[in-house]
Order: sequence, then structure tokens, then C-alpha cells
Amino acid sequence: MLPLDTITIAQRFHEMRELLGRLVTSGDVVIDPLVAFRPHVRTAPLRGFDGETVPSCIEASTDPRKVVMEPSPLIDPLRGRLTESRVGHGAADSGLEEWGGTPMPPVAGTAWLDQFSYHPARLSNGLATDREWSAFSFTSCQIRGSCDLEAVRSALASEGVYPVGAQLRDGEPLKAMATLVFNVVHDSVCGAYNEVVLSFDVNHSNPESVAFRSKKPTTDTWALQYGNFGPSVCDAQFFHSLWIDSPLSITWGREMQASPKHPKPVSSTLSDSADAFAFDLSWDGRNVMRGRTAKPRGPIPFVRQALGLVGAHGLGSVARFLAAPSFDTPMTMPTKIASEHGVTRDYVVHAWKGRSVGAVKVWPWAVGDSLEFGDVSEPTGCEEHNGQVLLREAGFQPLSVVFLPRGSAVVESADQHDR
Repeated sequence: MLPLDTITIAQRFHEMRELLGRLVTSGDVVIDPLVAFRPHVRTAPLRGFDGETVPSCIEASTDPRKVVMEPSPLIDPLRGRLTESRVGHGAADSGLEEWGGTPMPPVAGTAWLDQFSYHPARLSNGLATDREWSAFSFTSCQIRGSCDLEAVRSALASEGVYPVGAQLRDGEPLKAMATLVFNVVHDSVCGAYNEVVLSFDVNHSNPESVAFRSKKPTTDTWALQYGNFGPSVCDAQFFHSLWIDSPLSITWGREMQASPKHPKPVSSTLSDSADAFAFDLSWDGRNVMRGRTAKPRGPIPFVRQALGLVGAHGLGSVARFLAAPSFDTPMTMPTKIASEHGVTRDYVVHAWKGRSVGAVKVWPWAVGDSLEFGDVSEPTGCEEHNGQVLLREAGFQPLSVVFLPRGSAVVESADQHDR
């Protein structure tokens, strides 16, 4: 007998669950019949197996007997957790299949992802998923730069976080540090999609924190990477705005981890070639942002990177970073969206890069590189964050590029990480 394709198995399993779900009940407890069950008290509106709304006493969890048993997904030995949200499995007319990914073996290997704990949950669109964001394969290009400190401080005032300052030249005022992250997500817990993130280096308690004071323009590129080379005044990356082309990913990010993904999908082209990384984002034909950075080639840029990082952070710190297969970055989400969905705002991303000396590439922003922000703004209906507008007003200046050709990642709550 020929083995069935894993995605087909997942689809058939989903159909079997829907069929059995109409038959299986036990008193006041609604049971989702899968191979494994996990009681999970729901606080969002629920749908029963017959499509009717679950009684409000279950939603509010006033009766301890009234819980929903959330399913654990199928586990493929080579491709990992096959959640419904990963393959985009839904009703034929839902459009979710377009955004589901094709499960592939994780770049980091299943053993690396298996070291983390996962908590099954369900999205408002009905798909079974995990609360942890897992990316089995992605490509990332990060543009690090500076912008007006007071403009960013004002924008983050209601969030209870403070932008970290840096002095890029002697005698110049402190600047805030921002990062634009362009992720081509090939396979994740919420499918395949393009993701663009704006984050700021922040401190949770000290409004006057300073990361570094640079005396030479040539050292900015390397000094800006301080967060990856030991303890620093940067407590977290504050996620201000995300632009996503996938409705499935938008729903997942906002509901599961309070990620400020703009509710309106963006038309997104992220092009990764041997010579350059380019990006073009638009809403209804109106520019959100577009640009391009050339990739340096040959041995000289590699030597420059090695000398620059060692000079800025020390040989020991750079050696430890290279020796570790992954690195961690704390993240803080906006207060309003976390409250809206009843989830925490503090998370930790574990990013797998491997141990190759060329796994992560860093280079200076060059004269021929380009970045253009549009003046378009769209209401979000919640946190009201339009990052491209803020970056224009704050005079964002790109300084360096960090490139990860292929990696894996898991994002879990900070409380879960601490345990």
C-alpha cells in the first residue's frame, strides 16, 4: 500500500473530527474527539460542532465543568506538528487554503523544535493551532537604523516602555534605534506568507538608557548589533507595526500573541536574489514602503564583518555567538491588542541560525541602497499603529543590514520561557 500524503491525512482527520464531533458529548463538557485532548478554558466567543454559539457560561468560564477540549495536532517525524493552521485547512469557500503552507522538514531539524512546549488552541476562524509561533523555514533581512528619539518616545509613551538611545557621532543628540525586518516565511504554524515588522529597542524601566556612544561613522554598523553579543540596556524589541499579506497569519498573530499585524492585508513582494534583497509593499496600489539593498560579494566583506564585530564587541562575545546554534530575543507587544485578546504582551523568540560562520551576514547600508516610505495610512481599529508614517516623521536613517539566508524559530510567552 502506498503511504498517504501527510497533508491528505490531516485533511481526512479534520473531516473525521467534524463528523464525530456531532455525535460525541458528555454532560456539560464539549469534547473535541482527537487522539489527544487538553482542557483549555476559552474566553473568546466559541462555535459548537453544530455551528451554534456555545453558551456564554462556557465562554466566561463561570462553571469549571464547562471547558473545551483542544486537540493536539498530528506529529510527523520529519515535518513536525501538522496543525490545521499550518496547512490552511478550512471550508472550501474560506480562502484559507491559499495561505496554508506545504509542510517541509524544519531547517533546524525536528529535535530542536521538540525541546519547546506547545499549547493547542483554536482560532476564531475555526482552525486548530498552537499558541506558540513556530517557523519551520524562513529567510530574514533586517534593516537597522536610527531615528528621532523624542518622536519615538512620544509614540511609545502609552505603552510603558522607553526607547533606548545611541549616540552615533560626538556632539550629536541621542537617536532611537529601529529595525525593519523582512521575513519570507516558507512554512510556519500559520502557513506561508510575507511578513514585515517594525520594532524599536526599548527598556522597560529606564527612560534615559543609552546603548553606546560611537565616535566613528564606520563603527555604527557593528555597534548596532550590540543586542546579540551579551547583556545590554535593551530589555526587548517593542513590536510597533507588522504588514502581512496573509489573512490567516493576521488572524493568528493578533489572537494568539497580540502581534500588531495590521488587519488590512498588504500587497507584498519580497525578492531575495544572489545580488540583492528587494521589497515592495502597497495598499490598493499606494506605496507603503519599497526599497533594495545590494548584497556584498567576495572575501573582503566577510573579513570586514569579522573585524568590525570583534572590534565593537570583543572576540569572546563574537565567538560565543558563532558557537551557539540559536539566539534569543525578548519581545513586547502593544498593551491594547494584548488586552483585547486576553493574552500576555511579553514573549521570547528563539531563532535558529546554525553554527556556520556565514550563517548570519552583516553589512553597512550603502550609497546605492534605497528605502522609500509612502504617506498612506490605514486605520487599524485597535492600536492605531501605522509604522511607515512614524518612520517618515521620525526621519529613519538605515545604517546596517543583517541577513539570515535560512532559519527556524519558535516564539513563546516570557512566562513560559522563564519556567
